[in-house]
Amino acid sequence: MEVLDAFPIAGTRHYTLLNTNEPPADPERIFIDSVISKTEARLVWLDDEIPKLREKLKQLEYERASLPRYVTCNKAALAPLRRMPPEVLGEIFSWTLPTIANVLNAGKFDMAQSPWLLTQISSRWRAVSLSIPSLWSRVVIQYPRLKYTAPGRIHYSHALAETQISRAQTLKIHFYCCEQTDPRPQIHMFYLLSQHSSRWEELSLALTPKMLPLLTTLRNQLPSLRRLWMEWDGGEDEIPVESLGSFHLAPSLVEFGLSNETCVLPITFPIHQLTRLQFDGPWERHRGILKLAPNLVEAHIEVFHEETWPEIGEIIDLPYLRGLYVSDHQVLDYLRAPALVGIGLVGWEDGASDVLESFAPFLDRSACILRRLTLVGFPDTHTTTRILAKLPSVTEFAVAIDDSDASERVNLLMSTLTISQASGVSEVAPQLRCLLFGCQSDSSIDYNIFLKMLESRWRAEHCPLKAAALLMEDPVQGLLTCDGFRALRREGMDLSVMVEREVSTEIKGWAYATRWN
Repeated sequence: MEVLDAFPIAGTRHYTLLNTNEPPADPERIFIDSVISKTEARLVWLDDEIPKLREKLKQLEYERASLPRYVTCNKAALAPLRRMPPEVLGEIFSWTLPTIANVLNAGKFDMAQSPWLLTQISSRWRAVSLSIPSLWSRVVIQYPRLKYTAPGRIHYSHALAETQISRAQTLKIHFYCCEQTDPRPQIHMFYLLSQHSSRWEELSLALTPKMLPLLTTLRNQLPSLRRLWMEWDGGEDEIPVESLGSFHLAPSLVEFGLSNETCVLPITFPIHQLTRLQFDGPWERHRGILKLAPNLVEAHIEVFHEETWPEIGEIIDLPYLRGLYVSDHQVLDYLRAPALVGIGLVGWEDGASDVLESFAPFLDRSACILRRLTLVGFPDTHTTTRILAKLPSVTEFAVAIDDSDASERVNLLMSTLTISQASGVSEVAPQLRCLLFGCQSDSSIDYNIFLKMLESRWRAEHCPLKAAALLMEDPVQGLLTCDGFRALRREGMDLSVMVEREVSTEIKGWAYATRWN
């Protein structure tokens, strides 16, 4: 239909009649009647066309909204991820596995976490994830105290446990019991896991008196077990068995750890074949074990408080030991370790300079060349600098604190390790190539002092510093956005700054403690 011009040109007779009160002549009336007729017909046509156009617009808007998604789907079909080999995709999947801490926090088999989530994305991802047994090998179960847990939150499905076990090849079991929680589901779940003990490669256990008798069923059923960690918080009167010999004949066991703060758990294990040991107990128990463990490569020795130390007698030789941590420096009086390259010592809250009375003879006796020194707890600056002065071969120095009261001491130690602008030369441990500082729990340090220490050494002439790390569990405002750290990285320093709850695992490794659990 012809489009009407609803705006007459100014100066025409039609324009004048529409904008004044002049009466039209008869010929003009005929013209205006024809305009009215055409306009009304146009209105009827528009009333008919507008709904059609609205429907058309709706169709166009729907098409406009759907086409981007269609383009995205087609682009996805060309994505390199679809052409990625299954073995590469599987390697990526392995990096998505949550930490043990995250799994424990879930309190169940969480379908929103890997590896369970990987089976829900696509058929290909499901096939790849199910074809990799290592994604399913770690089974983590914890029964915390009910008063700390929301009702109904803790529920570990037997069906899901069986599903995960069926998808795995070897198993890494982390099973943490609780005496204050109903023992029946704990016993039933452990019994299910024990039916597959021949496939256990790692076992981390927090025990209760009711669970101890179940361990007797594992005798001669652990051919693949390589790592064992046990926790026991009960007393001697709560131990319902005379001896735990279930692990004595484990032919593959090479790493053993035991945490028991109040008594000696009567457990036997193949000491002669161990390469890693972490143990809590009286020195005489340690002494008996170390005499039978010549193959140790790393040892973390926590000694119960000793009123008196026995006669030294025969020195214990540990010919292959490379990493050693002792909670009491007097342990060194009984040892010789010629291959030792790293040692960890407890810091000295009271400035116990007598540590040198044990440390210096141990070094002379061992004739080892130390490369790494780790201090845990309260490092006294005076004693620390004296020890570093006697260890010119040490190139890595680590400090780990877990108490807020130690922060001031660590800040002082860092200030002492800082090179003054006036001298330009380090008077304390100038040979250090790596500096590691870690804070756990509610501890912290002044990261500005840490940064100043690094800058002074990094920019000093002939200073060998190459790497550093600052690990803190609790975030400190401004730490991760510090321009000074970015500048050191740009200049080439291998610098790691981490602020997260999982840093404690890394810090434990500085003192040769177990990290896999």
